[in-house]
Amino acid sequence: MTSTLQPLRISLSRASCSCVARRAASTKATAAWKNKGDLLVADGEIAQRLLKTGVWNGKRGPKKSGQKQLAVEPRRVNIVSKKLCDDVVKYIGPSLQRHKGCDLIDLNPGAGLWSQALHEAVEPRKHIMMDLDADLYQPYLSPLLAKENVEMIPKSGLIWKDLFDMIRTRLSHQTETPAATTPTRNDTLLVTANLSMFPKKSYRGFDSISTMVLYQFLSSIRQSTLFQKYGLVRMLIWVNDEDKRRLLPRSLTRRRRSAFEAELSCEWLHDVASPDVEENRTALRDELLNLESGYKAVYHMKGMGLKMPTDRQTKLYSRVIADPSLHGKRLAGVHDPHIARPFKKELDDLEGESSSSVDEARLRILRQRKKSEGAEGQEYLSLLQQRDEALSVYASNPARFAILNEAWNARIDNFKKNSFNEFQLIRDNYHIFRQSPPALLWDRRHYEPLATADEEFFPNAPTALLDIQPKAAHPLLLQHGPESTRSGDMSDVMLRFWFQYLLDPAPKAMESLWAGFADSAASCPSLFDPTKGGSPLSNNGVLLARCINETQWVEILQAWMDWKFRPDFTRMLGRMADESEYEDEDGSRSGASGSRLG
Repeated sequence: MTSTLQPLRISLSRASCSCVARRAASTKATAAWKNKGDLLVADGEIAQRLLKTGVWNGKRGPKKSGQKQLAVEPRRVNIVSKKLCDDVVKYIGPSLQRHKGCDLIDLNPGAGLWSQALHEAVEPRKHIMMDLDADLYQPYLSPLLAKENVEMIPKSGLIWKDLFDMIRTRLSHQTETPAATTPTRNDTLLVTANLSMFPKKSYRGFDSISTMVLYQFLSSIRQSTLFQKYGLVRMLIWVNDEDKRRLLPRSLTRRRRSAFEAELSCEWLHDVASPDVEENRTALRDELLNLESGYKAVYHMKGMGLKMPTDRQTKLYSRVIADPSLHGKRLAGVHDPHIARPFKKELDDLEGESSSSVDEARLRILRQRKKSEGAEGQEYLSLLQQRDEALSVYASNPARFAILNEAWNARIDNFKKNSFNEFQLIRDNYHIFRQSPPALLWDRRHYEPLATADEEFFPNAPTALLDIQPKAAHPLLLQHGPESTRSGDMSDVMLRFWFQYLLDPAPKAMESLWAGFADSAASCPSLFDPTKGGSPLSNNGVLLARCINETQWVEILQAWMDWKFRPDFTRMLGRMADESEYEDEDGSRSGASGSRLG
């Protein structure tokens, strides 16, 4: 480790390991709801008024026959901090200017603090709200509803029939994009929705109805349905923080089908505001990658003139601005990989205790583990650097590449299973980060998210704001329905199978899609091209299915459409139905992933 980075290394060890691995968010949510008072801290006037309604403290339904129900959707999480709304609007305000005078669709406005702030920011020509609990929230929304250009429809924007009716009857200023035309950005329409609910309740194979709706919103981009039939329409969506992590992962282990489909569909997907909490221990990657990613984001922020309020700064943002000398420097692949592990915090604590109270046996075990990890880290770094060298000479010096490839594989062949798996994950996280652009949407972000407090929501459930800007997907991904080639439909079905084989080499995963399809790998040169995110290395170095990027998937899809032995769409659907019982990567059944919206 160089002297420049040494103080930073110490800081990482202490700050990043300060947490104990969190329990699964859904388990926490269920347990917390049993003790509702833990999540019913009413901070501020709006929260206190909501608490007094009795909706969230057990008084959910009529006590007597004929008594009016308090709320149709009693699981709604409301934004109750005006300061948070103001901070968000100020933070992303420059990008909202292009929506001045737009049509604003507002689903589940609830208590309306966010609706009011967004209304003032974009000054819409028409502001259409949909809320099944319009009566409950009317006292909170009355100032906004008094405006001539604001309308409340007392129906749910999460029920497709009601949503379709609203789109059909209220958007007279909008023009549908003609079929077979590449969609373009439509800044005259803006959608915001609150999908955060607590506790979650499963719905048709999904974690919750909000998870299903979020999935359908993203699917509508490629299918040009819902709002997206009017062009590429920006969406500002409040979601449970857990759902955000599923859609916007910060490491490869959480990059599953929904996240990959977002990469295919979005120009950007930004985490605007969310709780500043540690990643689950199963979703960790090299802290040096996190730092490099943070420095890039802060650099973008400076270029856009964005300033983060002091009380909203994340731990990563604070570390980055504390040492600007590391900006633009390559950290991962230059210094030993650093994985934040709970045992390091335990070791720090034991070493800080007085000698009389220390568990010496435990201390020796932890010190030995740290020593072993240090040696492994040096070996992993050496392998990453040898791999980089091999890839750099692949095109210019094939003979040198062959020698390096063989030597690199020989070293890894001697690894034990645990070391092999750990290095493979470090390598793959490194690989998808070093691409241009990085594969993860998180690593392409233009700014750090604002840190939120749980008490800014009621109930106090961890909630995040996502800013989703759709893009024009590749033409192959836009072919949906019986009047088309159905390549887009094929892609959707193929991805459901693909993400069952994440640890297989990409050609083997192609074979798993349909017997014989692996022969078409030769028609997908980007799988082996290091300049396009591929890997020409053999055996231990072949590109795994979990590492493919958008370019590679489009090539695979084109090869599939060109393959003379490919099954027709109906046959693929039949296979999907036969295998619909498997649990997919998002914790929901693949057969329940939602049909195409017409």
